Amino acid sequence: MKPFAIWLAIVVVVFGAYALIASSLRETTQVFVFVDSSNPMEPVWGDVQRELDRIDDRSSSEFALAHGQSRSAELLHSWQPELEFSGVTPFAPCSFEGIGTFTEAGEADDRILVTTVGSCPTDALEDWEIVVLEP
Repeated sequence: MKPFAIWLAIVVVVFGAYALIASSLRETTQVFVFVDSSNPMEPVWGDVQRELDRIDDRSSSEFALAHGQSRSAELLHSWQPELEFSGVTPFAPCSFEGIGTFTEAGEADDRILVTTVGSCPTDALEDWEIVVLEP
């Protein structure tokens, strides 16, 4: 029984060390998320947090989060391991003019726009993943 316990301990230590080294060497993906906070988002506003939770379930990722409409675009937070979205209410007409002006948008490996049907046209957003929330 003692040789088996020694063998088991060695296997656990070796695989544990391998898992630790592999996870520390894994590259982190930077994801920039922009939430459309214009009037057309009101019917789906309750779904925004659920979608952000789904997005931040990605492993080995860090996130920057911004929101905006025609009057302004604002960075809610720069790179961090989870998306934190609060204190935002939809208002004003839609515009994605300032969507690419954030430094984080240029640095990101992935860019995601969370919007809804009938908001602004998204044709000009190249290399963006568009998540459309439907009422």
